[in-house]
Amino acid sequence: MKELMKFARQLNVLYVEDNEEARESTLGLLDNIFDNITTAVNGEDGLNQFRKDNFDLILSDINMPKMNGIEMITKIREIDKDIPILILSAYNESGYFIETIKQGVEGYLLKPIDLNQFIDMINKAIEKIYLKSEIKLYQNNLEEKVQEQTKELYKQLYFDGLTSLENRNALLKVIEEEKTFGLMLIDINNFSALNDIYGSDVGDNILKSVSNLLIDLAIDQYRVFRVGGDQFAFLDMNNDHLNFTQNVVTDILNKIENTTITTEDEMIKINIAVTVSVVSNCEVAKMFKNAQIALHYAKKTNQYIIFYSDELNLDKHYKKELDAVVMVKNALTEDRLIPVFQKIEKYEEHETYECLVRIKEDEKLISPFVFLDAIKRTKYYTELTKVMIKKSFEKFQGTKTNFSINLSFEDISNKYLVNFLEEMLKQTNIASQLILEILESESIDNFKFIKIFTKKMQNLGVRISIDDFGSGYSNFSRILELNPDIIKIDGSLIKNIHEDKKSFIIVKTIINFAQELGIDTVVEFVHNKEVLEKIKELDVTGYQGYFIAEPMENI
Repeated sequence: MKELMKFARQLNVLYVEDNEEARESTLGLLDNIFDNITTAVNGEDGLNQFRKDNFDLILSDINMPKMNGIEMITKIREIDKDIPILILSAYNESGYFIETIKQGVEGYLLKPIDLNQFIDMINKAIEKIYLKSEIKLYQNNLEEKVQEQTKELYKQLYFDGLTSLENRNALLKVIEEEKTFGLMLIDINNFSALNDIYGSDVGDNILKSVSNLLIDLAIDQYRVFRVGGDQFAFLDMNNDHLNFTQNVVTDILNKIENTTITTEDEMIKINIAVTVSVVSNCEVAKMFKNAQIALHYAKKTNQYIIFYSDELNLDKHYKKELDAVVMVKNALTEDRLIPVFQKIEKYEEHETYECLVRIKEDEKLISPFVFLDAIKRTKYYTELTKVMIKKSFEKFQGTKTNFSINLSFEDISNKYLVNFLEEMLKQTNIASQLILEILESESIDNFKFIKIFTKKMQNLGVRISIDDFGSGYSNFSRILELNPDIIKIDGSLIKNIHEDKKSFIIVKTIINFAQELGIDTVVEFVHNKEVLEKIKELDVTGYQGYFIAEPMENI
């Protein structure tokens, strides 16, 4: 009740009564309830007052000069059909009563006024007004909340939380709905390595800094988006074919690569490569797709900048990769992924074979050259390696034959795959027969991690071989750190060794280096008699190639 009375003090009330004595008497009661009361002496006066001000409640007599209460109420209802109206009248004729019902009045009280009835009617009217105001307030609050949630959902749908840039959804929406003339995708290569080395906080700082730099470079000419984890986009909204020139793109690339990031305890220079793809003058519907295809192709072919054109036939190239992924998926499902075995001649007392992956399709064996690169970033790559480990172990368990399996840096850095390998070694007791061939290449960017892995495997009795040694990135000091059991000399040095004196000298140097360290050496790509004869002049531990033995499914 206190809440209602407090609320009533705020209401604006119009009281219409032509009888002065009745008016003064009723005002004495109303003043105890309301602070804001406007009086009118007849229906016409009441209507004029109503038109001049905003009222919350009307109390009115019926029988008045110039315009009676019924007529006044009818005209007020044309202006506001919901305002509460109470009738105070000396007339109890049914005609008046029925008419007021038609006009939707809140209450009807006969004069002389009964105080208790009057207070009860006023309280009910106030309560209804209060409830209506609460409902309206709730609806307003609800509407505000809906608007806030809608804004928040829109923000989540179309903006990146970290950089506050528009995101991929926004880019696709703009491309579809607005006139665009060119798109440039910018991808920070090896960003995951930066995240691993310096931590996610520094990684986030790098992304924010790059986004701020791109905003500065964009000015009013481009719109900037963050369309992926480490991928940004420039969208050209101006009809100017000079915007995405080679010079402009190169300038943007260089400015990103020369950016420095400040952390709490050190300065970190972003010395990473940035790959850029540019699409102009193509169908709007294909713009983003073509830019992605071009970017994918640029990264695969080690190009830093690529301008998309139909002549590149990237659609066919991309489809070929997708077909390769499907091929591997089906081969795994249908158990058609198998190891074949290539003999390594003159290696130790017992026979030694390298296990190589193939897909069996009818009577054909499909080389990994067709599918391996395509699946590197898919889950099927790990599944393929697990199948090779399992089937190779099953093949040689219970024999005295040595065998080697190839592992990439991606394999070694996959803790689930390493756990699987360790579990298989425990189950099969085959460690002394196993050789793990690790590709020695520039892609190994966490050398300490490789050292830990090789040491762990050697402690289990597994031998470690550095594969493709001499393929362009050989580092002798690193080899000393790894302390491998075998160095496998790359075929690029062997294939012409019978006629290339420089190749012969390099291979001889590698073999002498390995012998001094007590490391075995194996050469590959022995493809003819001349090469074999030349290799026999060297004190090599073992050799392999199609002239010695082709990979075979059954041995």
